[in-house]
Amino acid sequence: MHTALLVALASSVLTAAPVDGPTSPKPKVSSQLYTTYFYTAGEAIVQGYEADTHVRIITLTGKKGTLWEGVVHRGDATVVKTGQGSFGFLSDKKASILVGTPQSCTCVGYFAKDETGSFRSNHMFVQTPPAASSGKEKVVIWAMEDAVIEVRAPKKEKLVKKVTLAKGQFVSLEQELNQVIGATLEVVASTGTFTAQVYWDEGFTVPADTGSAGGKSFHTYVGTITDGVNDLNVLSPRLDAKVVITDLKTKEVLFDGVVKGGTAKTLTLADKYVTVESDVPVNVVVAALEHSKGGYAEHHFAAGLEGMQIDNEFLVTTSGELWVFSYYDGNDVTVKNAKSGAVVFSGPLAAGEVKGLRPGHGLFSVRGSRGLSTMGGASACGADYSPAGGLFAIDEAVLEVVAQIREERVREAAAQGRTLTTTELAAPVNTKEWTKHQKNYLDSVSTKLQPKGARGVAPAAAPTLSLDEFNQRSAAH
Repeated sequence: MHTALLVALASSVLTAAPVDGPTSPKPKVSSQLYTTYFYTAGEAIVQGYEADTHVRIITLTGKKGTLWEGVVHRGDATVVKTGQGSFGFLSDKKASILVGTPQSCTCVGYFAKDETGSFRSNHMFVQTPPAASSGKEKVVIWAMEDAVIEVRAPKKEKLVKKVTLAKGQFVSLEQELNQVIGATLEVVASTGTFTAQVYWDEGFTVPADTGSAGGKSFHTYVGTITDGVNDLNVLSPRLDAKVVITDLKTKEVLFDGVVKGGTAKTLTLADKYVTVESDVPVNVVVAALEHSKGGYAEHHFAAGLEGMQIDNEFLVTTSGELWVFSYYDGNDVTVKNAKSGAVVFSGPLAAGEVKGLRPGHGLFSVRGSRGLSTMGGASACGADYSPAGGLFAIDEAVLEVVAQIREERVREAAAQGRTLTTTELAAPVNTKEWTKHQKNYLDSVSTKLQPKGARGVAPAAAPTLSLDEFNQRSAAH
């Protein structure tokens, strides 16, 4: 593990003092750091959800070290002028981070995430850009179930909107934004859950109704900013997908057909509220692919095969550039043009290592032997939320399972009438232990991935971890 880069994805410390019998103290868990990596064209907005949240941003390239350190509180949206580059984000409490140029360039679009990293929630803070240039900007709140929703601007002490929505309905805030442009909005559902879309341009991943970035059912607005049209892209990473795209206002079916595995179906649309339904999990992104053949200014993190945005396999659109972020050592990465099969990059990446590529406009396949994240886009204008949320749930589950296994080691040694050494306690999890506890890990992650406030939602599919990946995470515990 490259500790100098703070690559520990959940750098908790388990005290591993020697123990001498059944009455010996259990391993204890101390403070946990939530960590993710990101590329940004210029800045990052740290969004606080809890008081006294301590945050550090570190540089991953060039002269490594702490770029910024500070404390944020509930509702704070602190802008950090990072400059262009790749960085690490470390926080002692859950927070979200919006990267790119969300303040300095207002041609951006994104779905918001809460502090757990979920796109679906009963409470989240939503950052709006500081200016509107076209008059077509909007914030769209989508009800994932019957919901009573309030949109507030806390710093301005203003109630922006209160609305009751049935499942699948939406409210589009346009004129209401005039008095709160650039404000942090707080969206709260007293009942039900929602997703929140900030539309100042295309260039964003659309979440599924599960709250992750992959699934079978999606809702989004496809607008007109910049070129008068936007591209709605349905990406099917592996399986052939039977897909239906419907205009929510007119009920017109815009597409009903099959998207072949490893390909994308693009509809160039203007001013449409749509649903995308599929019989197998797919990814959806609104980003220039057909109407603009390169150089469109935007940035978006890809969804990944499992929809977690930290994954081993991706299909990603880009208008010119790609960034690949490895979360593990010994990560063998291959990037190919999805249409031609031409290899763009093949090689190993270490934990914390970032590979920047210029493959040109198109659709690309990114695969790693271990977990990674991928961002597509171009130029210096765009914004998206860091894919930290899936890590939060995984890290917490890893901590729980490591503690369970170490407690079992203590008991087994005591039953043998011997003292467990520090080395034995801290040894990597072995195949037998992982086989026994893998279901505990999967169940824990699945529970932690459930959106806040969601009712009647099927358990989320837990992202898989190999034993090697599990041990790389737990090595920092």
